[in-house]
Amino acid sequence: MRTRPYPLLLTVAAACLLSACATQMSMKSPDDASALSLNSTSPATESGDTVTTRDHADRIKTSELLEGLPLSDIARAQAVAKRVYVRRWHKVAKRSRYVRSRIQTVFKRMHAPDALQLLPIVESGYNPYAFSSAGAMGLWQLMPGTARYLGMKRSEDINSRRNVVRSTENALQYLQALKKQFHYWPLALAAYHCGPANVARRLRHRPWKPSDGLRRLPAPTITRLYVKQIIGLVSLYQSRSIVFPHPIATRQITLQGPVDLHLLSKAAGLSRTELFRFNPGLNHSLYLHGRFTLHVPEASADDLLAMMDNAVPKHIHIRIHRGDSLWTLARKYGTSVHYLRTINRHHLGKYLHPGRTLLVPARRFARAAPPPNPLLSRGRRILYKVRHGDNLWNIARKFGTTTKAIARANSLHDASSLHPGDRLWILAQL
Repeated sequence: MRTRPYPLLLTVAAACLLSACATQMSMKSPDDASALSLNSTSPATESGDTVTTRDHADRIKTSELLEGLPLSDIARAQAVAKRVYVRRWHKVAKRSRYVRSRIQTVFKRMHAPDALQLLPIVESGYNPYAFSSAGAMGLWQLMPGTARYLGMKRSEDINSRRNVVRSTENALQYLQALKKQFHYWPLALAAYHCGPANVARRLRHRPWKPSDGLRRLPAPTITRLYVKQIIGLVSLYQSRSIVFPHPIATRQITLQGPVDLHLLSKAAGLSRTELFRFNPGLNHSLYLHGRFTLHVPEASADDLLAMMDNAVPKHIHIRIHRGDSLWTLARKYGTSVHYLRTINRHHLGKYLHPGRTLLVPARRFARAAPPPNPLLSRGRRILYKVRHGDNLWNIARKFGTTTKAIARANSLHDASSLHPGDRLWILAQL
């Protein structure tokens, strides 16, 4: 991003970035209740005061995203947004409380328009665990190729596309570059959805300015609907017809492994999944080596730090290798065969199977297989449509699985038999 000109970045990213708007997402709803008000009849302030039509129009014009658009277009977009999202507000509100505090901090630092906070509603429903069948992930639904080009590094411990701060920084960087290229926010939003090369090509044939209206936006039909939904949400937000709940204040703390986050949550009186709702970028629930950071509720931060001694794991999972036996593993981890059978009694069969995991005393970490973040959509079955340029290797990499697993699940004996338009069942491991 820093070493290449924006036009090249946008051309490359165009091939990689797809939105979640056209695909179905798997949504997980947080447990804590919160409030997001939607007034379906007239705009209202947070204090409940009625807003006049003139006040409404004045507030609409305060957003950069709506500048120059006909008010009739904004009114129609608002109606579309109400129709599509009115039933989803409660879930969106609850999810937003876990992440918006950090998002607002990034917005202020990057001087981004406040109304862009509405975009994750359309992209992911404010679910940082949202994962599309095309491979897009996170609040901002970044594709793997786009993330790599924007400098988001892959790690076994942390997923940058799910990380609240990193994904927001990179999404805003990309959106601001699109705004710089296309000058108007509706065009930038369209390019974020269908790719800047697509929008640039259409603009050469049909120039556009906001006063032309959203119906003439040079973009595919589904992209115009995507932009219209965002514009409608921005209008509702500017008029205070929708009000986000106050985000939960968080504090960043640094921990030194080994730390079992389930034990830490239990010791501090938190639910089993709460830490993972604040920290969706975590890949594991057990961190054995080095230092890592957590964002935790401000009200619970001191309790969590005080309970660190209770978060040291007593047992770990290890991956079983060929040639392993209970006797050799008991000797290696300083315990007895009887003890291994006792702590694994619910899933230990007559034989050990290579590739599976076994619970052992937490004395040596070299072969540890940390359990996953409990909110990850591991093992989600997806029907994937093969595209031009696809092969088993890049499809497997996109969904965190292997070529053998895809071939086995679809009875493929020859990888060369893969053709655009074919559909594959994939057990995603992201």
